[in-house]
Amino acid sequence: MAVVALLATTNVSAQSDAVTPYFTTDELPNLIKCLPAPPDTTGAEFYYDIMQYMWGKEQRLDPKREAIARRDAVWSYDNLFAEFNIPLGLTISRTETPEIWKLLETSLVTTDQMRVAPKKFYARKRPYIRFHEHILTWQAEEDEDELGLEGSYPSGHTARGWTTALLLSEIAPSRADTILARGYMYGESRVIVGAHWQSDIDATRLGAGIGYMRLQTSAAFQEQMKKAQQEYTKLTGVAMVPSVTDNMVREGCDYYYTRNEMPDMRKFLPAPPDTIGNKFTRDIMRYMWGKSMRKTERGDLAHSDATYGVDYIMQEYSEPFGLQMSKENTPEIYKLLVDGTASCDSICHDPKVFYGRRRPFMRFQEPSLKPEDEEELSKNGSYPSGHTILGWSSALLLSEVNPAKADTLMARGHMYGESRVIVGAHWQSDVDAGRLAATAAYAKIHNSARFREQMKKAQQEFAEKTGLSTGAKAVSLPKKQASSQAYRLDGTPAKEMTQGIYIKDGSKTLVD
Repeated sequence: MAVVALLATTNVSAQSDAVTPYFTTDELPNLIKCLPAPPDTTGAEFYYDIMQYMWGKEQRLDPKREAIARRDAVWSYDNLFAEFNIPLGLTISRTETPEIWKLLETSLVTTDQMRVAPKKFYARKRPYIRFHEHILTWQAEEDEDELGLEGSYPSGHTARGWTTALLLSEIAPSRADTILARGYMYGESRVIVGAHWQSDIDATRLGAGIGYMRLQTSAAFQEQMKKAQQEYTKLTGVAMVPSVTDNMVREGCDYYYTRNEMPDMRKFLPAPPDTIGNKFTRDIMRYMWGKSMRKTERGDLAHSDATYGVDYIMQEYSEPFGLQMSKENTPEIYKLLVDGTASCDSICHDPKVFYGRRRPFMRFQEPSLKPEDEEELSKNGSYPSGHTILGWSSALLLSEVNPAKADTLMARGHMYGESRVIVGAHWQSDVDAGRLAATAAYAKIHNSARFREQMKKAQQEFAEKTGLSTGAKAVSLPKKQASSQAYRLDGTPAKEMTQGIYIKDGSKTLVD
């Protein structure tokens, strides 16, 4: 058994000996159950992965973008957080911003655990391995050896980047657009480097949003978020401005924030693809796939999912939620969904008008699966998908109420958006953007005192109806651990150092 010590230039969770994660691995959502498997090597989705890999190599010709991708490849909290200094308007450091640092570090130590199981389960080959080429990093050969020991799906770098962006956008909501834009770019860098496929990145951003949702159910996380927000306000002078609607009469007020108070997705997500590139080619292929599903049982569900509204969501999500929901049976959960999804949905109004994208059934001049809806749908743009925002934000909200059912809820939320492609009302890129916009909006409404109050009411109602608790269980770990102890990358002690990567004496150790 050969043991190779690697330089400790990284900052993985196991190196933070004194950090207590908010949840154990078993208490976190299982991404294998929440999200689809990575595409196989014979379908249209893998063709898109290949085209995006080629696109990534082209981006290396831009010196500025190449330099950013190289920086983003460094697996280190210091390097990661430094990339958000300018978007945040504040330098993040252990000494100058200890509360913000603690929030970010503890959150990432927690959510980093979520990538371990799917990486091992799928063991997907990385692009540079499949093409027998080198990646774009400062130490390519060393990084290639290390990366080759774990699967490509999902992307750990992307998870850290998008989770950090969501956390910072909650700390500094007035700068959410630039923060989220940098978080999106961080994941994109992994395609440019050649370490990940595009489908790894797309799925991971969704997984990061799911992990962020789970963090919200921890009392310790909520307390640390308050400290981080107070620290940010003290250092910058930028106060947390209450929502306009928080100062209004609550009865009959559906929105936690006005449309102008919400993040502007035109500033943190790309425009819809034009009609000549890789992304639109994928849109067309996915449209054809959707048509092939219409005369199946999946098509029947997509036809049903064309129904828009909280009443339908409660009907369809009751089974995965574990409780029959209705306005009469669960009034507090109903109000949470009505107010929460209305607020999240408002994020799509301006881009729909701004881009005015034509829907698939319009471009191909053929009927959708719901022809009776076409006249009304033709009056507004295709990008992003409002149905997808409703379905994904509902899944996030209900998962926060009952995190034990997050796996089934998020899987149903993903399916609800996919139905829009099958119907022919939306392109795949509309749906992808809708899920990310919903996650950003979900992060925003956590700044509303009225939302937090309503969430507590909904959680209490769920507990009363089911006898189940939604409370968080803290993890107890020693404050100090002996340096001779070896740890896995998820931070758990290793009794034996079999094949894999471990942390020992402050250094990464490769055992082959």
